[in-house]
Amino acid sequence: MTSITLDDIIEVARLESAKMQHFYIGVEHLFIALTKLEGGITPTLLEQAEHSARYLRYATRELSGRGDDRRYWSGYRQSPRANIVLDRARSTLDLANGNLSPEYALLVAILEEGDNIPVRAMQEAGVDTSYLLELLNDWSGIGMVEVQAPAAQLIGAETLSAERQHILKLMFRKYESARIEHIFTEGFSGSMVMLVRPVHGDGRTDAPVVVKIDDRQSIQWEKKRYDTFVKDTLPPRTARIEGEPILPDEYSIGGLKYTFLRARDEEAPVNLRDFLDTHPPNQIARFLREGLYDSFRETWWGQGQSYSFQTWQEYELVLPPALVIEALPITTLPPNGYVLRPFGEWSHSQPRQIGDVVELEGFTALKTKREKGVVQIVAGAESAAINWSGRIDVYGLDLSSKSYFRGEPIRKIIGKVRQTRSSLLLARAEALEPDFSLADDWLPRLSSFADRLPNPIRQYPALLERRLAGTLSTIHGDLHTGNILIGSNNDAWLIDFEWTRDGHTLFDWAVLEVSLLIDYVTRFIDESWDAARHVITLLDVLGREGTLTDESSLAASLQPIAEVRRIVRELLFVEPQSGRSSWVEYYTALALCALRVINWDNRSLGARRLAFMISALAMGYTQNTDGTRNITSADLTTDQGMLGGSMMG
Repeated sequence: MTSITLDDIIEVARLESAKMQHFYIGVEHLFIALTKLEGGITPTLLEQAEHSARYLRYATRELSGRGDDRRYWSGYRQSPRANIVLDRARSTLDLANGNLSPEYALLVAILEEGDNIPVRAMQEAGVDTSYLLELLNDWSGIGMVEVQAPAAQLIGAETLSAERQHILKLMFRKYESARIEHIFTEGFSGSMVMLVRPVHGDGRTDAPVVVKIDDRQSIQWEKKRYDTFVKDTLPPRTARIEGEPILPDEYSIGGLKYTFLRARDEEAPVNLRDFLDTHPPNQIARFLREGLYDSFRETWWGQGQSYSFQTWQEYELVLPPALVIEALPITTLPPNGYVLRPFGEWSHSQPRQIGDVVELEGFTALKTKREKGVVQIVAGAESAAINWSGRIDVYGLDLSSKSYFRGEPIRKIIGKVRQTRSSLLLARAEALEPDFSLADDWLPRLSSFADRLPNPIRQYPALLERRLAGTLSTIHGDLHTGNILIGSNNDAWLIDFEWTRDGHTLFDWAVLEVSLLIDYVTRFIDESWDAARHVITLLDVLGREGTLTDESSLAASLQPIAEVRRIVRELLFVEPQSGRSSWVEYYTALALCALRVINWDNRSLGARRLAFMISALAMGYTQNTDGTRNITSADLTTDQGMLGGSMMG
C-alpha cells in the first residue's frame, strides 16, 4: 500500500487549522491530522497503549483554544516549532531512503521535540510519551495498516437511540457482546447511566460496569475533572473511570465507563434513588452516615479550609441563566446599548431588562446545545464555581458551520435581551399554579409560623449578595440520589464528576437534602400546596427539636433529612475566636439549591411545589432571629437538640 505523504498530512492539518480559525500550521494541527488517519500508526499505537486518539484529539483542541475570525496574513504559515518538527521528520525520512512511513517519522519527531501542545495535552491526560516512543522503536508495521475492530453485539439495547448504541459498540469492541442489565436514570440534561455486562466470545462474562452517555463536551470535561480532583482521593472500594472516553467524530455525544473493586459474583450496585424504594428510613440514614459521609470525609469534606465568599460566587450557577439573548447581525453597539463583561453586578444585583441591546465581551463558551440552537457562555473556563457565574444563553448564532468548544474565549457578541433570570423564575413559579400571589414579597402567613415566609422568586437577589463564612473543600458538585451508587456492602460509589471542584463544603449536602426531599419524602404526600406546607412545618419542628414525635410515615421519611442535618452540623464553619457557628451558612445554600428545582420538568408538580416551599422556609431562616442564632461548639457534636433554626410561634 502506498504510504501517505507529509504533504497529505499537512493538508489535513491545514483543514483542522481553518476549522479552529488559527490560519497557521502548528504542531497541534499536525498531531490532530495524525489522529484522524483511520487505520494509521497514531490511532493504532495509542490504542495499543490503552489511550484514545479521539480523546487526545479533543484534549489538544481544548488546550490550543480557538482563534478569532480575523486573518493577519494570507495562506497558512508554519509555526517555528512546526518547522522544527517537520525538518526532523524529513531528515529521518531521507536517512531511511524510502523505507519509512512519513506518518511514523512525524509522530516520532513530535514526541521527541517534547515541548509542544500535543505532548502537553498527552501528559495532562496521563499518557507516558516516553513509553509511546519505546513502542514506536519496536514498531513492526511501519507502513500504513488497515485496522478495524469488529463491533460488539448489543443485548437489551432496543430502546436506545442509534447514536447511543454506536457508543456502546465502540466501548465494548474487544468483546463479543455487551448486555444492558439496567438503566439507572436519564438525567435532566439528557445524560443516561446504565449497567452493562461485557460477554466474551466463549460465553464468559466479566463483572458489569456502569456506563454514562452524555454530550461530548460534558464527557470530556468529566474525565478532566476526574483526573484533577478525584482519582487520587477516592476510597479503595468506589467507582473509578476506566480508560479514556469514547468520542466519535460523527456524533455530538460520547461515553465513559466506571469500574469498581468488587468480587465478580458480588451483587450489582443500585443508585440511591432505587435504594430508597427497598429500605426503611433508618437504614437510609445509616448509609448516609457510614457509607457516604464516613467514606469520603477524610479526603473530601473533612479537609475544609476557612473560606469567606459572597453567595453568588458559589451559588449563582444553580439558578437559571442571568440573561437569554438573541444574537443580532450587527458589529457595532447602538448608543443606547450596554457592554457586559464577566463578574459584573449585572448578573446578580443590577440586572438588565428585557429589550435591552447588549454587547458581550470576554466571556467563555460552556456548552453548545445544537439541537436547541443555543450556546451557553459564562465568566471563565477554570474549575472554580465563580467562573460559571453570569451565565448567558445565546440564541441566533450560526451553529451549522461553527462549533464552540468548552473553554473557548468568545470575543464579542451583540444581542437583544429576550429573558432575564427573574422572568424565567417567575414563569416557572406560575407553572406551579400557586394559590397565592407571586407579586408579593411575602407568602401568606401559616398558622404554625410566627412570621410570614419570604417569596423566594422576589427575594433571592438579596441572598446572592450575602457574604458567608464557610469552608472550602473538594466537593462532588452534583450529589443527588442518581449519582450515588450503593454496593452490596453499603459502600458508596459516586459517579458523574463533571462539576467536581474545590468549592463550598456544604454545597453537596444542600443538593443532597433537596434531592432526598423531592425523590423520597414526596412519596408520602399528595401534590397539593397544603401537603408541601405540612412538610415544611415538620421540617421546622425537626430543626428546633432535632427529632419528631409524630409517628406517621411522612415523619419517618424525614429521618434521612435529620441525618443530613447532623452531618452538616459537623461541617459548619466554626469561628476560631468564639467557637460558634451559624446555620445561615447552610440555609443560604439550601434556599438556592431548592429554588432551582422549580425549573425541572422531569420532576412532578408536587415535588416542584415542595421545592418552592423549602426554598421559602430556608430563606426565612436566613432572615429570622431564631433561624440565624449562633450555636456553640457543644451543639455541633451532639446528636440531640437543634438541627437548624425554627420559625414556630
